[in-house]
Amino acid sequence: MKKNPHKIITIALFSLMSLVIPVITLINCFANQGKVFSENENRYLKDFPEFSFDNIIDKKFTPDFEEYFSDRIFLREQWISLKNNFDKLLGKTEIKGIFTADGRMIEGWKSYDKESVDKNLMAMNQFAEKHPDLKTYFMLAPTAQGIYEDTLPANCGIENQKAFIKYCYENTSSITGIDVFSDLYAARDNYIYYRTDHHWTSLAAYYSYNAASKAMKFNPYTLDNFSVEHASNSFRGTLYSKTLDNGITPDTIDYYSLSGGDPQVIVSVNNGIEIKEYGSMYFRDYLTKKDKYSSFLGANVPVLTITSNIPKEADNGSLLVIKDSYAHSLVPFLAKNYSKITVVDLRYINGTFEDVEVNLEDYDSALFMYNVITFSQDVNVKKLSFM
Repeated sequence: MKKNPHKIITIALFSLMSLVIPVITLINCFANQGKVFSENENRYLKDFPEFSFDNIIDKKFTPDFEEYFSDRIFLREQWISLKNNFDKLLGKTEIKGIFTADGRMIEGWKSYDKESVDKNLMAMNQFAEKHPDLKTYFMLAPTAQGIYEDTLPANCGIENQKAFIKYCYENTSSITGIDVFSDLYAARDNYIYYRTDHHWTSLAAYYSYNAASKAMKFNPYTLDNFSVEHASNSFRGTLYSKTLDNGITPDTIDYYSLSGGDPQVIVSVNNGIEIKEYGSMYFRDYLTKKDKYSSFLGANVPVLTITSNIPKEADNGSLLVIKDSYAHSLVPFLAKNYSKITVVDLRYINGTFEDVEVNLEDYDSALFMYNVITFSQDVNVKKLSFM
């Protein structure tokens, strides 16, 4: 029987690739030992596991090595992109927990631990009750899923973010909730969420700043008071990193500044080791890197304090912000109305506020600022019980 040459070539190529790729991967692993940082995924790749008798007996070495090899495989990102594109061709609407709808990637939020959330809410209530002189507010922001839920496949198993926000506000009776959902939903036809990243845009942050002014009793600047700088048009964020879908248009990073000139600021960054001062809330070096969103206030650190020389008539005093990274594009707006803002990230604080030189008596108001997904998964809010 005559052999099919195409079949022979296909088998030969597959066999060759099955041999060549692992060999090249191993060569690269030996040539690049130690910590390797993936800029695309914003994380360090898996280190080579410790080879020991105990690890072999405990059956720990093999899965750790498989994870290490998977992280370092030759042309890894190209293989991931190829697989994801193939899954899309097969009709999959969800890739690694990410939906794509109307030219926008949306992170799916499908479950949360209610008991853990209740503990967070209890810790926040206790914090407010312990510091009655501190006017305390809670801004819980929807992610793109909450605003564009109707664009996702029916029965895809996602949670209702609007209902979650309502539940959290109803169970923080000692704290004033700030409704940003209504304003964001009304503006849903505008560019309020990045297409390739899980954060909201500067425009969404402005709408939320405006919503905050009603609850926090300050006079906000209107949109026509600002000029907009398109600082970058090539941002591909965290959702792109998971899907590597080049079919989605890269995002734009916008900086809003007052047309008459922004107040002068001093930004004091405490990374837990040292304190450095800067003259801007925008860290433009990040615009040349993948993580362009970090150009807003820089990377996450335990404590960051902004002092502004704003006019006395616009000054609403001092504000403590306990936050996740959604706050980074919001704070530059708030800094137009508060002469001192201290931003605290509980994920990076192991002790109390005093350990990082934050005296709660120095503040007039406090704002908890989280997005729904981060807050539902956060295990650090309970640290407030010790503060």
